Amino acid sequence: MANYSRHIKLEDFMRRVWLTIMVCTGILLTSPVLISREIKTIFVTAPASFPERAKLESGVNALRSVGYRVVVGRSCQVSLSSREKANELNEAFANPEYDAIITARGGYGSYNLLDWLDWGLIASNPKPLVGYSDITALLLSIYFKTGLTTFHGPMVAVELGSDTQSVQNIAAIFNGERTIRFNYQSIPVIEGKMAGRLIPANLSLFQTLQGTEYLGSLKDAILVLEDVSETKESLERMIWNIAHLDDFSSLRGVVFAGFTEIKNGDLDDIKRVIHDYFLDKEIPVWIGLPSYHGDFPKVVLPVGQWVEIDMEKGTIEILPVPEARIK
Repeated sequence: MANYSRHIKLEDFMRRVWLTIMVCTGILLTSPVLISREIKTIFVTAPASFPERAKLESGVNALRSVGYRVVVGRSCQVSLSSREKANELNEAFANPEYDAIITARGGYGSYNLLDWLDWGLIASNPKPLVGYSDITALLLSIYFKTGLTTFHGPMVAVELGSDTQSVQNIAAIFNGERTIRFNYQSIPVIEGKMAGRLIPANLSLFQTLQGTEYLGSLKDAILVLEDVSETKESLERMIWNIAHLDDFSSLRGVVFAGFTEIKNGDLDDIKRVIHDYFLDKEIPVWIGLPSYHGDFPKVVLPVGQWVEIDMEKGTIEILPVPEARIK
């Protein structure tokens, strides 16, 4: 295995110390860098469940068809332990040949990698990491531990082989596009635009990380939450938890993107729950954003970036500095 964690330069060490101070105190003077390099080569890894070969190949071919060189990791080809998957991810960040990392699929188990990740190495080698669902554990922990932007978006063996718009959405973000557009019939619980720090997540993984070192301050956050294959009762309990967060009053907004394959209930049940728990809140709360499980083009959401969201117009504008344009 590559000896990537030794010989750390002093400036890299100081950068990590400063990032740690900023993240732990919640002080971010500017938004994290969106994309720090030209994206030519993409590394594909499977930190959660094992991908289907045919879907993986279709997704890889879709990325190649728009001009990317793609390298597929061992985790997509053979069964690896959590520690081996973590080592593969560490090495993907360290390898200068790889400009971005996209996960193959979600499923189960990515939180098991967290104890083996080299946070200093990752902070010193910034590059985009894309995924959603179970990958939330990696997206949020990397952002909160290093200050780097990660991306809640479509995955190689899920959407990319069958949905050209999702491929184009990733390419647009990789090219530095700062306005994300979507066409969706969103439902207001409490109307209003939102400006704040974007924190998209799978709801159950978000709650798995609560109270751990891997989830930091939510001050000024806009939460975008989704989930799949949960019971009505489980979703109700988790949504109640969001409404009663200790730092809820410091949030800038909440978007419940979508919930699919609900057991013992349906989406109308969940909509009623959200209205009951959030109607008296003092921040914008919305239902519906194309960033959840389902067969449709998915937007790519930059974790930790300061954004302005206009749900009525269907725009998410990435802001250059932490500021609220809405007075």
